[in-house]
Amino acid sequence: MVRMRADKRLGVIQRKKVKWLLASAPGPHKKKDSISTGVLIRDVLKLSRNLHEAKKILNSGGFLVDGRNIKDVKFPIGLMDVLSLPLEKKSYRISLKGPDMVPKVISAEAAGSKYLKVVGKQTIRGGKISLTFHDGRNYLGDKHISTGDTCVLSVPDFKLLSHIKLEPGAQCLVTEGKHRGDIARLEKMIERPGSHEPEALLKGLAGEFVTVAKYLFAVDSNYS
Repeated sequence: MVRMRADKRLGVIQRKKVKWLLASAPGPHKKKDSISTGVLIRDVLKLSRNLHEAKKILNSGGFLVDGRNIKDVKFPIGLMDVLSLPLEKKSYRISLKGPDMVPKVISAEAAGSKYLKVVGKQTIRGGKISLTFHDGRNYLGDKHISTGDTCVLSVPDFKLLSHIKLEPGAQCLVTEGKHRGDIARLEKMIERPGSHEPEALLKGLAGEFVTVAKYLFAVDSNYS
């Protein structure tokens, strides 16, 4: 893809010096919300000087996403993905710093879990509840988990560790809008008439503000 067209929030560098950028392949995250593994290794984490070296790292098993060995330089990396570099003995969680999507260093213990927002819920054969998460993953849950809630699953076996309801009192990360990257406490939901999107009143360090409810990603006190 053309480098200048990449979302500035993805941390793409040399936007005016180099024309082309390795685009993300179809996968768990939308192209506009993800960065390819090769670009992340080379330009963001600066573990290689070029894509050839990035491929060597991947082929050596030195890069894990959610506990899975990734070898495709085009594999899309997105919000809340857990990255592990066994040789470097480092782990990261893809998070937000202001509006920018960045890898944040986390402990080995924190790298054992992933936050997944429920974006879809349906009843399937046998009366079972199927949940769809923001990274495209499907999971058999129960009726007590609602769309908008967050599930914390273990990595890499993806077993449910905890469930965070999107309700007043919940700590939330704002993922879109002018407050993108803010962490604030949800005060109340605000229903809007007609076809308008429901909104939410939150209270953060800078005071109260209102944003669209679907922009919220509920997290807990362990979030880093």
